[in-house]
Amino acid sequence: MDEELYLTAADRAYQIISQKILDGEFQPGMKLSRRNMASVTGVSVIPVIEALKRLEEDSLVESRPKWGSFVTVPTKKKILESFQLREAIECQSARIMAEAMTEEQKEELWTIATKLDTVPYSAETMMDSRDYHLSFHQRLTEFTGNPRLVDTLRKINLFYVLCRAIRANAPKKDYPRYWHRYLVDEISSGDPDRAERAMREHVNDSLQLILKEN
Repeated sequence: MDEELYLTAADRAYQIISQKILDGEFQPGMKLSRRNMASVTGVSVIPVIEALKRLEEDSLVESRPKWGSFVTVPTKKKILESFQLREAIECQSARIMAEAMTEEQKEELWTIATKLDTVPYSAETMMDSRDYHLSFHQRLTEFTGNPRLVDTLRKINLFYVLCRAIRANAPKKDYPRYWHRYLVDEISSGDPDRAERAMREHVNDSLQLILKEN
């Protein structure tokens, strides 16, 4: 079944605009006028308005009274707030999965972690590295079975991409890297405290790299 056939005009506008923001085509601070976005997405202004509201809920767009909508600028304050929430969600997910992870789940995470840890960062592989990273953390949270944790992390991850975390990490990593495979080992240890410590260190490591870049 082709899911594209069932997308509303607002869904299509959301997908197109969000992708252009996450790919860097629409830069932080860029004004997203309704008419221009209607032209870019090929839909009318009303669906664009709905899409922009959804993008604002996802923290990718900011609305300024009397000025319109703009691509969010990831200030230090916004980054810190986002990572405080990410830390809470991911550490809780690590604690839950330390006691509940199945062998099949561990194998899936290990496969993603291996790709993430062994693919060198470069201009050619940057997008793949980003996708592996998002997939690893999103799947871990999905395994908890808590949809609120999953949806909140999804929104945080969109902002994470906006901050260009993968690009910030690229010049600072040596090879081989074992960070994500180490996380899998710690989380599957059966010890919630051990799993939480590893995840907290991982999240804070990412935060420091992003703060240096921004």
